[in-house]
Amino acid sequence: MSNPVAAAPAPLVRVRHLSKAFGAQSALDQVSLDIYPGEGVALLGASGAGKSTLVKILGGLLAPDAGEVWVDGVQQRFVSPLSARRVGIVAVHQRPDDGIAPGLSVAENLLLDELCQPDADFLLNRKNLLQRAQAIADGLGLDLPLQHPVERLGQGDRQLLVLARAFALQPKLLILDEPTAALSATDAERLLGLIDSQRARGVAILYISQRLSDLQRVTNRAIVLQEGRLTSDLNTRHLPSAAYTLFGDVAEHPRVTPDKTLPVPFLERFTRAGFIRNRAEGRAVQEQLAGLRVDPGVAGLPQTRKYTPEL
Repeated sequence: MSNPVAAAPAPLVRVRHLSKAFGAQSALDQVSLDIYPGEGVALLGASGAGKSTLVKILGGLLAPDAGEVWVDGVQQRFVSPLSARRVGIVAVHQRPDDGIAPGLSVAENLLLDELCQPDADFLLNRKNLLQRAQAIADGLGLDLPLQHPVERLGQGDRQLLVLARAFALQPKLLILDEPTAALSATDAERLLGLIDSQRARGVAILYISQRLSDLQRVTNRAIVLQEGRLTSDLNTRHLPSAAYTLFGDVAEHPRVTPDKTLPVPFLERFTRAGFIRNRAEGRAVQEQLAGLRVDPGVAGLPQTRKYTPEL
């Protein structure tokens, strides 16, 4: 009696014939790919190849001109990062300070996505907030000074904080853009270990990096974009340096200093301790949120900058 053949796993995310143009310039041209649960996929390509456009479409920041995105077998049409997060796609961009709210504690930054919700309770009990934040940190194996002002954190802990907040959303697909670029070797190893643990739990990772060592550590497959087209699907561990040179700079990415954090107007209503003191202030914050809300961005903060196409 023969053993039945195991059915192939279904893709978590299925992209079909995705296209996007900015004026006469094509950024994506009929891109199709599948991403499976627990898979690590490297996204490679030289500047202008279409990586940022693909990531922004998957993360809900851009709408495609044509094509389909399916998640868990259901076709999606994202209108915002929030709509992408609701089906489990969360994107974290390169600069951690873009996802940090100054003037708040580490715990409040960790729960910032919850605070940004339209129905958020702004009269948070400090004990309950710290308990929720501690549970998230413990679940990820992170030792963060939750009661300290977030400004006291070093660069590595800030990146881990932003990543922890993304994992707190329980993503199915996490998109990471150069997450170790500004980190020391020690901090990078901590972050990569956290990514490894989440992959083991079934979280899929779409990873952008110029560090070949990171790609071979985090991913098992590499997809290559050239001039908006998907041209290759490779085993990452067999990706030779010579071939990678064709798709971008193979040198270890230099350290960068993140841009100055943009002001977050509604958060200025918080007291220095980080909490709303009464219901009147709570209503004032909610009114500001209603006026400002475009949608929380990929890092969980309201985005006030105009979008400039980045192919």
